[in-house]
Amino acid sequence: MKEGHIVDIERKAMAHIDALREQCGMSEKELGEKSFPDAKNPRQKVNALRSARGLKGEPLRVRLGDYCAMCEALGRNPAQELLIIYGQAQI
Repeated sequence: MKEGHIVDIERKAMAHIDALREQCGMSEKELGEKSFPDAKNPRQKVNALRSARGLKGEPLRVRLGDYCAMCEALGRNPAQELLIIYGQAQI
């Protein structure tokens, strides 16, 4: 799979996480605290995964473990949610 397609799937994954978070009525801060309880600033970690930052102005890359942690914090099965995203990706 080309790098551009991987980045596209990662961005779709974060958009999907945001939609699920909003459906649950959960704040970004609450998602961060539930997903990354050991992080110094959990809300900022979630924000950095979807918002532009750094010299290139791109979000951080989404690691599989981070994606699973966010899905579990939302009460979702990460594998099922990934299938939804993968099905929507244009590869």
